[in-house]
Amino acid sequence: MAEHEPAVRRLCIATASGAAGLLTGIQQSERLYRLYLMSDPADGTEFAFAAPGLDEMLLVSDLIVAIQRQAAVTPGLPRPVVAGFHVGMTRVVGDGIGGAGAERIRALVQDPAIRMASERVETPAVLAVAVTSGFFEELRAEGLSGQDWQSVPDAGAWLKLFDAA
Repeated sequence: MAEHEPAVRRLCIATASGAAGLLTGIQQSERLYRLYLMSDPADGTEFAFAAPGLDEMLLVSDLIVAIQRQAAVTPGLPRPVVAGFHVGMTRVVGDGIGGAGAERIRALVQDPAIRMASERVETPAVLAVAVTSGFFEELRAEGLSGQDWQSVPDAGAWLKLFDAA
């Protein structure tokens, strides 16, 4: 029988292709060193996974502000940058992280329904933040404002658009 690393529930963050290096830059500039970073060189998707036991509400809020700030000043990024948040079971797999949580966050930032909803605005957004529905409800229970969030049922997520301000 093969030994497996234990699965751990942790915060999963991703930015969609075209925004490679954004999370790495934020980790360095914002000193968010408790994030494990990796990227997929095939499509440019960048992932961050938080250490278990962190204050997820505070970290999500800090990351949204940091990603918004960085996206507004970084030339050449797609508009809007799509960033996703999910909490799910992950496990160490070789030199990376896998498991259902990692698969779900990848699917979220690549979901066509998220992309279409983020592009259906009159004023161009700098950042589109997608949060999986279950995690969004947990964040709401912890005090996240539901103002300006829209449900994207086809993606099983909630979406909010942010401008440069």
